[in-house]
Amino acid sequence: MIAIVRMKAQERRDMLWDHLVEHAGELQQRLAHEGRLLFLSQRAKHDDVSLFVHVAEPDVVGGLIAHDLAKIDGVTGCWMINMLKPLFFPLPRDTSAMDRYAITVRAFPPKLEETYESLSRLDAPPGVLMAYLALTCHLYGDCLQFSVLTEGEENLSRHLDESIRTLPGVLHLTVSLIERTKPLVSYDEWSDYSATHPSWDPAHMINQFGSA
Repeated sequence: MIAIVRMKAQERRDMLWDHLVEHAGELQQRLAHEGRLLFLSQRAKHDDVSLFVHVAEPDVVGGLIAHDLAKIDGVTGCWMINMLKPLFFPLPRDTSAMDRYAITVRAFPPKLEETYESLSRLDAPPGVLMAYLALTCHLYGDCLQFSVLTEGEENLSRHLDESIRTLPGVLHLTVSLIERTKPLVSYDEWSDYSATHPSWDPAHMINQFGSA
């Protein structure tokens, strides 16, 4: 399973980010072959840092949270979001000139499957790249999350208005700018991972990264 572990640090958010970057290797060693840290991200105007992790079974991420993440100095809470039926899309090696956004979709429940399928097949316009899509069901009504990279906010706004808000089942979108992202695997490893996922063979998906 792939989970997003969101850690709240209030006024110490940058210290939390630095700690996770500095100690990512140690956290990966603790997971060993039971899991793989994928990347970190930080939302603008929020006091949290998100860690994306792939684990062989739920208890592994539970142990990571209770034994390690919740004990980091300054952390005031942890929130886990499961990525169900995740899809990852190919991205160029250098995306430094693009802005990244995470978008949560509030969907009409009977249309949830149709909305997910429509988003998975949607062709993004020039200047917009789809990064991932997943069912999350992390709040009543907020059932889907996807991420895009875009060349300018105007491109994103037009894409959301013309192509996504008009999809059957879409009730509301919450758009969050991602201030920064830190990959915890190489580009080549991530390309192989995202091209074959979901495989639903946890041992294969985690072991393909080799020993950390």
